[in-house]
Amino acid sequence: MTIQNEPPNLFYRGSSMKGTFKPGDRLSIEKIPFSQIRKGDLIIFRKTIDEKSEFVVHRVRHITPNGLVTRGDNCHFNDRTKVTDQDIFGKVTGYDRNAKKFSAGNGFRGQLRAIRLHLQLSLRRLARLFLRKPYRALKRSGIVSRIWKPDISGIFFQTPKGPLIKYIHRNRVIANHWIEPNTWQCRRPYDLIVFKDSSLSG
Repeated sequence: MTIQNEPPNLFYRGSSMKGTFKPGDRLSIEKIPFSQIRKGDLIIFRKTIDEKSEFVVHRVRHITPNGLVTRGDNCHFNDRTKVTDQDIFGKVTGYDRNAKKFSAGNGFRGQLRAIRLHLQLSLRRLARLFLRKPYRALKRSGIVSRIWKPDISGIFFQTPKGPLIKYIHRNRVIANHWIEPNTWQCRRPYDLIVFKDSSLSG
């Protein structure tokens, strides 16, 4: 959602534009008149968040007499406040990722991309809603832990919050276990096996 550093060195960070940008992407910005902005354009503007002014890059959803209605490609809803001429810094025309240059989708092409990403977001939300109960039942059954036995290692840490065990699979942290007061944070689908495997109880 937010942009790191002052112009012209703009690097994307956040998750509101997931699917379009990745953290670390360097954005190319073009200064254009407010009147030339179109629906589907990716714009960068100033927004006050928690009394701090930050750069935000979102896509234009609608153009109204009172300002631009914007929304991140990975957001469920439009932004609450409209973007005015005084807020806007420019239009995102492209980005660099891993030393390669890419064109940013703007205008009608940008609208189509946003529709596709918002549809995917809504479908994932519906899937989570309808699959929640079957998933919980599968977790309680313990069937997956009897079939799937990945090689998971645990690393013990002493933290200010107390003892912590991080569980690693394929060089990725898949679960955190704070021994006191016995709380867990676990990635899916590893939660189907972690709580059933006594060797991972800490």
